[in-house]
Amino acid sequence: MSVELDRFKQVLKNNGHFVTKPRLRLFGHLQNHKVVTVSQLISLLSHHDQATVYRNIKIFEGLGIISRLQLGWHSKLELSDTFQHHHHHMTCLKCGKVTVLNEDPAIEKQIEHMSARSNFKPIHHQLEIRGLCHICKKT
Repeated sequence: MSVELDRFKQVLKNNGHFVTKPRLRLFGHLQNHKVVTVSQLISLLSHHDQATVYRNIKIFEGLGIISRLQLGWHSKLELSDTFQHHHHHMTCLKCGKVTVLNEDPAIEKQIEHMSARSNFKPIHHQLEIRGLCHICKKT
């Protein structure tokens, strides 16, 4: 069993939630897909009713298991930094493709420096670069 799965089960238990098959399947799909829409999750979990999927997404968000990436009027979901390495994103404004960027120590250091200069204690941050992917910029 993975460390992330153990951590996931512990978060649920510590917050009074049961570890159920639908929750385990949802977590598994989130582990296997870097960034996914709610519609995609519903398709992947077609053997579960939509209400169960939506309810568990809401629980996962409330517990900090998943993070929501706001992309204009739409959003995508991914596991939070608690369950994967911290990273940033590049999002195509035309096709919606999200590219995960590996953590860059120089960017992280700069965020720490800017926060310290402003006497600010960062708890969480998210960097998203919006533009056109290599395919969409050709058209």
